[in-house]
Amino acid sequence: MVPEPLVGAILLLTVVLAYVNGFHDASNAVSTTITTGTLRERTALGMAALLNLLGALLGMGLVTMSGAWAFSKIPLGGLADDGGSPPHLVLWVLLAAVATTVLWDLATWWRGMPSSSWHALYGAIGGASLVLGWHADWSAFLGDALMPTAFVPLLGALAAYLLMHGITRLLAKDRLVSGHVRFAQTVSAGAVATAHGLQDVLIPMAVVVAVSATAPVPPAMLAAAPFVIALALATGTYMGGHRIIRTLGTRLTDLSSPQGFAAEASTAALMGVVTLGFGMPVSSSHAIAAGVMGAGLARGRRALRLPVVWSILVTWIATPVACLLLGMTIARLAQTLLGA
Repeated sequence: MVPEPLVGAILLLTVVLAYVNGFHDASNAVSTTITTGTLRERTALGMAALLNLLGALLGMGLVTMSGAWAFSKIPLGGLADDGGSPPHLVLWVLLAAVATTVLWDLATWWRGMPSSSWHALYGAIGGASLVLGWHADWSAFLGDALMPTAFVPLLGALAAYLLMHGITRLLAKDRLVSGHVRFAQTVSAGAVATAHGLQDVLIPMAVVVAVSATAPVPPAMLAAAPFVIALALATGTYMGGHRIIRTLGTRLTDLSSPQGFAAEASTAALMGVVTLGFGMPVSSSHAIAAGVMGAGLARGRRALRLPVVWSILVTWIATPVACLLLGMTIARLAQTLLGA
């Protein structure tokens, strides 16, 4: 059984999205360990890829991936419940949204800017829905996209700032040695890699499940999808997004091992509390960048390179807006050229 072309195109793009997401976000787990010399680059990327794979498999095992779950996660609940929607409207929105997210991740990687794939997808769904005639649930988009954007980076920066001060005092009193910090940094980086796989695998899997709830998908293809997506995510991570690694590791501030540990530990803790405790998606890109900023600020304002900080903040704010416009453009092209 071969899926219809539209379904096949979305499924293929979803695997590409998983790969690009791993490639784009590899820096979240390894940028500090590579920069500080705690781990060699290939070792760090290999560890991150393996833990991304394990985290992805664990993340898919922790949720019941039904159609209702997928439509809520993306979110497309109102569209799925709208009995008057044109045929295949869900599929066209998903096609535009996934394509937009892939393009935005590649564009921000090229500029060396960490950004959120979640926010890109949400913005793209909103833009595509406007063009294709669906009245989106904007309260859900705003709540899932803007609330974490506003509060998670602030909490991450504060946590890293306080932790960095604590580490500095322990080092000064010889209660902690550099070897301990480097080991702890490796552990915290592994925790971030696992948390990233656990959370971000749900983006492409939600798309796959939403597609299967809307149109026929070959059972064998559906059964293989979790493993293919997990492997694509891990493979992308192993390839590494070196431009963003350089931004977080050297352009934003001059990282030391204590700063790297403070940033990674605060990111892992924040992702665990917010994601598992409150069920909200947390951008690991936002969390780790904010953690690096907080750890750098603990050494004084001059330790941070403010032009890079502002570039990152502008990218975060621009992501949902730019992807809304890009989603509108791609949906309009699909509507004009392909009869969406």
